[in-house]
Amino acid sequence: MYVGDCVKNYVLPVLLVIVAAAIMGSSGYLYFQYYATPRCEACGMLITPEMDRNIIMIDVDTGQRIWTCCPGCMLRSVAAHPNVNITALDSWYGTSAASIQIIIRNGSVVSVEPETARILLGSKVVASCANNRIAINSTSIELLLDNGWNQDNPLAVFKNQLPEGVPVLAVSDALVGLKAKGISYVPPSTAFIGGIALVGILVLLIGFVAWRKLSAPVKATVKTN
Repeated sequence: MYVGDCVKNYVLPVLLVIVAAAIMGSSGYLYFQYYATPRCEACGMLITPEMDRNIIMIDVDTGQRIWTCCPGCMLRSVAAHPNVNITALDSWYGTSAASIQIIIRNGSVVSVEPETARILLGSKVVASCANNRIAINSTSIELLLDNGWNQDNPLAVFKNQLPEGVPVLAVSDALVGLKAKGISYVPPSTAFIGGIALVGILVLLIGFVAWRKLSAPVKATVKTN
């Protein structure tokens, strides 16, 4: 077999293998991004270590950790999880203050400790989770409204000023509208991701079959007089 024929016979199979690897790699990446990596259940934002530490929300019916990126999405998630226990850090003080304890049953607030805790719902003014905060008392509220975030709080999640006119609401008052808004994030189904992987496998099989056929020796034809 000539070198040119050899190259010709292997180009298509190699290309198919590359395409198959890319397709299967894409399916693996999608699965990792949407299922192996925590995301906010309400909006789909990737959960950072700071978010992980700031709000711990547990569905008491299942024991499941509900991932949430901000106090707004925290209460939106109640639409799907009506019975939860929440431990939240004050957005200004972080671990320098006591945590805020919220108990919700049947979609309604049962208790908030301390009772002075408030939700700063900046997403009502500018639609972004980055504009939501939770405050333990009136001092924290004022500091957050004036500064947006505390540079001395290593667990500060969103490092931005808050827009003018941020509503400051009791947890029970904020819950009504946020629960009605509910969850908007819908991850790609595992069936869809699995389908992508299956396409990659099929392309790989086609490449293997093509290689077998193209690399098979050509039988010489015997001419008779």
